[in-house]
Amino acid sequence: MERERRVEQDAAVKRLLAAAAVVAAAAFPARAAPSCKNISVTTLAFGNYDVYNATPVDSVGTISYNCPPPTLPTVTIDAGLAFAGGRRRMTLGAGLDFLSYDIYADAARTVVWSSTPVPVPPGSSATVDFYGRVFALQDVSAGSYTDTVVVTFNF
Repeated sequence: MERERRVEQDAAVKRLLAAAAVVAAAAFPARAAPSCKNISVTTLAFGNYDVYNATPVDSVGTISYNCPPPTLPTVTIDAGLAFAGGRRRMTLGAGLDFLSYDIYADAARTVVWSSTPVPVPPGSSATVDFYGRVFALQDVSAGSYTDTVVVTFNF
């Protein structure tokens, strides 16, 4: 009889602990981590390049995204496919001719946007501009120059 009472008490304690665990789980609900979405990037369009013009050719692109707070996103832009001599380069055709350019994080074009993460503000329907510049007085052949860079959005 004493043994049966002890078994009943043990069972009652186990039910009580199980109920307490359910209440504790309900007190701390699960939360989904914030996530960024709808990320898009416009291309830099430099237009025609005049090899005799002493003024560089500038362009502006935009990164658009939805990234709710408290997420603190950063963006990196790689060196491109033909990087050399400390500069990004666009290539003509098979890559026999190069047109040097760079991408900047600021409108004054003083901070090169590279593989070092640049913080961008969180927000819904947010945009961040990036600034391109083709350097002046480059002796290159006529034709269409292109490059591909990878923009990485970290959050």
